[in-house]
Amino acid sequence: MKKTIAVMICLLLFGCSHVPLGSMLRLSAFDENSFLSLNPHELRSRIQIDKPVEIDISKTALSLNLETSTGWLVFDYPLKVLSIKNIHKDDNNWFTSATELTEYEFVLSDEAVHNFQALQEKMQLEKPKSYRLNIDAELEKLPNDQDEITLSIFVRLFAESDYITLFDRESFDVDEHN
Repeated sequence: MKKTIAVMICLLLFGCSHVPLGSMLRLSAFDENSFLSLNPHELRSRIQIDKPVEIDISKTALSLNLETSTGWLVFDYPLKVLSIKNIHKDDNNWFTSATELTEYEFVLSDEAVHNFQALQEKMQLEKPKSYRLNIDAELEKLPNDQDEITLSIFVRLFAESDYITLFDRESFDVDEHN
């Protein structure tokens, strides 16, 4: 039986217990007008995951859930990989060994850019009550005896800005799926 996971990470833009304080402060000024001014060509996400686990790139997407007066609307945006890097982190700590990571950098696919722009136009007509941003990924090469993964997630909203840390070396339980 193959272990896989659907990592559904709700990145609530206005508060999440795993988001570092510095990132929350940077996102606190992010509002509807900020969202409408986003250039989808500039959006980037980065996922760092401990080896040997890898991400199934073909099953990685960004989704946005909007709460409107008519209920929740869900929009899916396929991601394409921009780069994959192997990272060796040696923390010079006596109690832990060096960490081997795989870093994936994603951008919106051409179809996703078009759909994102269409959503921005719709949002100008009807203002959402709230919204949630999710990164959906399925994992590969998960050892049978592994019951949790450790990962970091970063997002860049504007070309001239740095990546914002959403999760920094957080551990998540692995769900087994057939």
